[in-house]
Formats: sequence, structure tokens, C-alpha cells
Amino acid sequence: MSEVTIHIYDTPHLAAAGVGDVFMEGIADFYPKLAGLAAGKTMHPVYEHLVRTEKHSSGLFSQITFAQLDEVIPSDKDEVSFAEDINKYLLSRLSGGYKAFLDIDGRTSQPDLEAKRHRANLLTNGGLGVQLLGIGVNGHVGFNEPGCHPESECRVRALAESTLERNGYEPDILAITLGIAEIMSAQRIVMVATGAAKSSAIAEMINGPQSSNCPASLLRPHTDMKLFLDRAAAKNL
Repeated sequence: MSEVTIHIYDTPHLAAAGVGDVFMEGIADFYPKLAGLAAGKTMHPVYEHLVRTEKHSSGLFSQITFAQLDEVIPSDKDEVSFAEDINKYLLSRLSGGYKAFLDIDGRTSQPDLEAKRHRANLLTNGGLGVQLLGIGVNGHVGFNEPGCHPESECRVRALAESTLERNGYEPDILAITLGIAEIMSAQRIVMVATGAAKSSAIAEMINGPQSSNCPASLLRPHTDMKLFLDRAAAKNL
């Protein structure tokens, strides 16, 4: 069984508020270490909660340096990047601003060098205090797909077929992602999953063997990991 602390809520929005509050606690607890951000639809209500909270306490994040978890290398220059998604739903809406955002340039012509640059940038800036995470239907975290190594670091990765199909990506698209090692280096991991589509991955993560077949299960040994679910995502626990 997992030692992960699990919180289950009646609705996705309540889960998002719960994870947002604990993410903010982690930012405060581990300041001035970095606050790691993830992109995607699951994160949008979390970011909405952070924005609403910050409106009542302008400047709440003014001294915080955020860091990006992963980024798709787009086949089309006009595609919205994960960094742009994070900026749209969170960073640009913070009335009191923030100190810095360590982003990943997915449009670089040298993605391997960009991965090395991003890893070095995180280390130079003190490493991760708290990391916000989602989970894929195949158990991926970031773009650490099934088969990843538990000691993997920031690198360029091919995406699994299920990830390509679920996100509508072109075949053979690549991504840059923090590895399991960097995610595990965070002082606190805060993960959110909502919807029945994530329920099998959550059950495998918590109750299955600790295996690279379900990359999220590799995070179970972390000493401070908190998982936020709605009832649909938790239905197989």
C-alpha cells in the first residue's frame, strides 16, 4: 500500500480548491525554493482558485519563482505552448505579479540542449520546493511515459500512443519533461486527478506494484506527497 496522503472530494472544483490551498502552503513552507507548475485542462480550475485567492491578497506570489514541468515540441509554430497555457490561465492574471518563471522553449531547434539548460536553471535557482502534478490515463507524470527509468532527468521524450491520441497530437511528436528524479527531488509533491478516465491509473498508482509500467507509482516512496481526487477518479480505490 502507498503512504501517499489521499484527499477525496465530491466534485472536481472542490478537489481543485483543495489542491490549490495545499500548493500555496507548500510555496510558503519551502520558500525561496521553486514552485513547479504543470499545464493542461485539469490545472485550469486549480489556477482559477489561485487567481481568486491572490485577488484578496495582492502580491501573494510577488517573490515566487515558478518553474515549468514539461513542454511539447510543436509541429506547428502557431500551436499554443504549455508555457503560454500557464501564462494565460495563471501568471498573466496575478494582480501582484511574480518574481520569475523558468520556462521551457518548445520551439527551440536544439531540444536536447534546452532540456539540459532547464535542468541547470532549476538547480541554479535552488531546486523545487513544491511540485504540482497531474497524471495521464496511462499513469504518466509530466511526460515520463511507461517504461521510463526511475532515475531519469530532464530530457527529450517520445510520447506514448495513448497520450498522442488523447491530446490530438500528430504522430511522432516529442516533448521535453522533467524526469522522475527531478520530481522526486521536490520537497512536496501535490497531485490532482479528476474524472473517471483517470480512475484506473490512480488505482494502479496507489495499489499496484511500484513499476515503470505506471510511472506515477515510482513517486510513492516520496516522504511528502499529497493526492487530491474527485469521487470519479477515486472510484477504483
